Amino acid sequence: MPQLSDRYYSGREVQRKLGITEPALRNLVNQRRIRKVTPPGRQYGIYLKEEIDTFAEKWLAFLTAKEPPKTTLEPATTEDMEAEQELAKRAIRSPGLMTTEIRKAWLTKNPEGHYLLKHNNKLVAYLWLLPVKHERLMEFMDGKIRGGEIRAEDVDAFEPGKPVECFVVGLASEPDVGETTRMHYVQHLVRGVMKELEKLGRKGYIITKIYATSDTPTGIATAIHIGMEEYGEKIGKRLKFVLDVEKSTSFLLDDYKQGLAEWRKEQKKQATSKKKSNKNNTASSPVSEREAASKSSV
Repeated sequence: MPQLSDRYYSGREVQRKLGITEPALRNLVNQRRIRKVTPPGRQYGIYLKEEIDTFAEKWLAFLTAKEPPKTTLEPATTEDMEAEQELAKRAIRSPGLMTTEIRKAWLTKNPEGHYLLKHNNKLVAYLWLLPVKHERLMEFMDGKIRGGEIRAEDVDAFEPGKPVECFVVGLASEPDVGETTRMHYVQHLVRGVMKELEKLGRKGYIITKIYATSDTPTGIATAIHIGMEEYGEKIGKRLKFVLDVEKSTSFLLDDYKQGLAEWRKEQKKQATSKKKSNKNNTASSPVSEREAASKSSV
């Protein structure tokens, strides 16, 4: 006799299959991205294996598909901030206290880590990784302040050898296109940012942790699929995430870690060379006891 387990996954099995948490699964169900079925006489819902497997395949395709043509990844400039603010309003729909002026102030304080994807010179997606001083960042993550209340003086700076913590200001894409096109935009953005993170690593910028928040199914699913873990209790409908860079095995960080490892290797090489040079200089100019005594008697 056929069993339900032959055709359906339990909720816990879906979580393992997709790499998501129970609240994230519930959000996907509420947004009708995933369908839950509750059989007669049962308290808990189940999920059709075929639908879940298809959903998982779409995510894999999203992360590995070839990038669309005629798109370019560029570092952000203050001139781009008005267009980014407008995209954020349409894509996120709840920009909170964020303004164009705040974006400009943050970018002026730290111009690196902010990337734009453009199609025919039009902004279609962006990702912003902003270093923020620990105390202020924790106030934001604990819900004591909104993102727009982070001041320019709270923004930290990328410097060689200096550990910093970052938060994802935003990861947004053009909403007024088809789902496939939008997925390609985000996929291209992520792939491009991976290469840019390698450059940050090669400069010796040490990112210890990356924080993010989201209250949308897409944002939550993206955070989980890049390896972020839930952090603390949610704030309203907003889930909080953290990525421990050193411990993480996320594909997003592979190039960054390689770049940072090469920087550290070069630093070690230079330190060894300098130490050896100092020893050689000392050995090449010895002072005899007689010479030392002669100098001291003058």
